[in-house]
Amino acid sequence: MSIDIDESKLKGSEFKLGLAWTAATAVGMLVGYLPLAFLVGSLDLGLVRVIVPIIIGALLGLAQYLVLRPYIAKSYDWIINQAVGWVVGFAIGLLVVQFLSRTALGMLLGFVAFGLIVSLFQYPALRREIPHLAPWVIANVVGWTLGAYLSQLAAGAFFQSALPTTFSGVLVSVGITGLVAGAVTAVALVWIVRQPDQLDVQVKGQS
Repeated sequence: MSIDIDESKLKGSEFKLGLAWTAATAVGMLVGYLPLAFLVGSLDLGLVRVIVPIIIGALLGLAQYLVLRPYIAKSYDWIINQAVGWVVGFAIGLLVVQFLSRTALGMLLGFVAFGLIVSLFQYPALRREIPHLAPWVIANVVGWTLGAYLSQLAAGAFFQSALPTTFSGVLVSVGITGLVAGAVTAVALVWIVRQPDQLDVQVKGQS
């Protein structure tokens, strides 16, 4: 099912929504990944590929739901719909990144695929609000890809003279990725929810 955002509740709060969405994306990533970062070394790689996206996807979906909740007129099954979409999209995207990251081009394609998959799985929950699917896909592809590369540049700058600890390494790489991806998709989200509801437009066109 799709969500229905009440534009009257959102009016004047677009900046607040965008800022909260950005923070929720970064915090959801960190809260989901930090505890696992201390355990992945002792776990089977195949198990890691399943556990990591499930936990991060669920927590990220929940964090983003809490941001949208004050503006939602009809919530439907947002948590389930969004969380499951994130779990599947994150899992498949993570596998693509891992399998293709042996080369620079492969890593680029992996993150592009990840952003594409995540946005496509989010679409069913946002289809009432999205006037066109392309901007949301582009925002996710650009956001997650740019975030991944900027986090690597930041890690290289921060840890030139010393090896990072598990905590500091995750904080920089995952935190920056989440902030950049959250900021880019927040701009697209604010633009999307300010457009007329597509289902309402269809109903009016048929009447």
